[in-house]
Amino acid sequence: MTLYSSPYKNMSSIITDSRHQKLLLGAIALGMVMDGLDGSIVNVALPTLAAVFDTDAGTISWVIITYLLMMAGLILIFGNLADRGIMKRVFVGGLVLFTVGSAACGFAPSLGILLTARIIQGIGAAMIAAVSPLLCVRCLPPQMLGVGFGVLAASSSMGFAAGPALGGIITNFLSWHWIFLINIPIGIFGVILAFRAIPADSPDTKKTPYDLPGAAMLFCAMVFGIFTLEEVSSFGVTNPVIIACAVLCVLFIILFIVRELRTASPFIHLHIFRKWQFSSVLIAFLLINVVFMGVIYLLPFYLSAEMKFELAIIGMFLLIPPLVTGLVSITFGRWSDTYGRRWFSVAACVVLLICNGIFAFMVPESGILLLIIGLVLLGLVFGIAGASASSRIIENAPPGEEGTGSSLMSMTIYFGGVLGTAAYATLLTFATATGGVVAFENLDPSVFLSGFHFTILAGLFVSVIALVLSYIVRDEKKCAE
Repeated sequence: MTLYSSPYKNMSSIITDSRHQKLLLGAIALGMVMDGLDGSIVNVALPTLAAVFDTDAGTISWVIITYLLMMAGLILIFGNLADRGIMKRVFVGGLVLFTVGSAACGFAPSLGILLTARIIQGIGAAMIAAVSPLLCVRCLPPQMLGVGFGVLAASSSMGFAAGPALGGIITNFLSWHWIFLINIPIGIFGVILAFRAIPADSPDTKKTPYDLPGAAMLFCAMVFGIFTLEEVSSFGVTNPVIIACAVLCVLFIILFIVRELRTASPFIHLHIFRKWQFSSVLIAFLLINVVFMGVIYLLPFYLSAEMKFELAIIGMFLLIPPLVTGLVSITFGRWSDTYGRRWFSVAACVVLLICNGIFAFMVPESGILLLIIGLVLLGLVFGIAGASASSRIIENAPPGEEGTGSSLMSMTIYFGGVLGTAAYATLLTFATATGGVVAFENLDPSVFLSGFHFTILAGLFVSVIALVLSYIVRDEKKCAE
C-alpha cells in the first residue's frame, strides 16, 4: 500500500496527539461552518430585509455581495500573512472580527450600517478561510491531509447549503436579527476552542517585505471583476458602468502582473503557474466550485417556478446536498490519503456530469425521485472532490510554495462560489429575456424552464473541462508505507 503525502516545511509544528488533532479539526470545522453559513443564510431573508429598510431587490442584494466580495478579495492576502508564522493570530482575530461584525449586523438600525457590518463580517470570514487549509498543511501529519480537507469540504459545504433553510426558519419564527445574533455565542466558543487547539505562532518569524501594492491591485481586480459579473444582467452589457468596471478589472490585472514580475518580494510568485500540473488541478477545482454553486443558486428558482414548492419545502430539499457531503467527505478523504487523489478527482467530475445531465433534462413531470437523485449526486460531488481535488493543489505546488497553494485552494472555493452564482444568474437572465428582462415572479414557467435547461447545459460543458484537467495530471508525490 502507498500513502500520498503532503509537503511539509516545518515538521516541529505537526500535532501527533490524536485528541489534539480532533480539537484542531473541530476549531477548523466550526470556523468554516460559520463562514459558509453566513454566505447564504441571508438569501431567504432578503425580501424581509428589503421591506424593513424600504429598498428594492437589487439594492438589498448587496447584503450578500459585500460579504462574498470581502472573502474572495482578501483571502489570499490573509493567507500570505498567516504563512509568515502568525496562523493562530490571524485565525483567532478572524473569529473575533466575525463575531463583532455579526453583533453589529444583528443590531443594525439602517441598511448602510448593515452593509458596513457585513464588510466587517466578510473580513473576519476571509481571515478564517485563509488559515483553515494552512492549518491542515502545517499542523496535521502527512497521512491526514485528505481527512483534514475532507473536514474543510464538509463543514464549508454544509454551512453554505444549509444557510437558506436555517435562515428561513429563523426569520419565520423569530426575526431577521437572529440570523446574525446566533453567531455571537458560537463565535465566543470558537475563540476559546481555537486558543486551545491551534499551536502557538513561531516567535522567530522572519520579517520579510510585504507587497502591499500588489495585494491591493489584486483585490481591486477581483472587486471590479465580481461586480461586473454580478451586475451585468441588471445593467446590460453596453452600460457605461459595466464597461468601466470591466476595463478597470483588466487594467488592475495587467498592473498586478507587471508589479509581481518586477518586484523583489512579490505578493504571489507567478512562476507557481508555470508548473502546468498545478495550474491544471487548480483550474479544475475552481470549475467544480463554479458549477456546484451555480446549480445551488438555480435550484430554488426551479423548485419555486416549476415544482410550486413553498419556501420551507425548498429549504428542506436544499439540505440534501450538504448532508450527503458531510456523510461521505471524511471517508473519501481517508481513501484518497491511501490510494491517491487522481481517480477520486476524476470520479467527482464524472458524477458532476451525470448530475448536470439529470438537471438539464428534468421537467416537473419527472417527479420528486429524479430530483432527489440529482441532489444526492450533487452532494456526492463535493464529498469526493473536497478532499481529493483540493489536496492535489497542495501536492502539485512547486517546492516552497505550499502556503501559496493552500491560500489559492481556499480562495477558489469562495471565488468559485461568487463566479458560479454570478455567471449562472447572468446566463439565466439572458436566456429568459426574449422580450426584455422580466421579474422572476412575472416570468412564464415555460420560458424559465428553457432558460434553466440552457444554463445547466452550459455548466455541463464546464464540467467536461474540469474532467479533462483532472485526468491529465497524475499523482506523483507518494512514499512507501
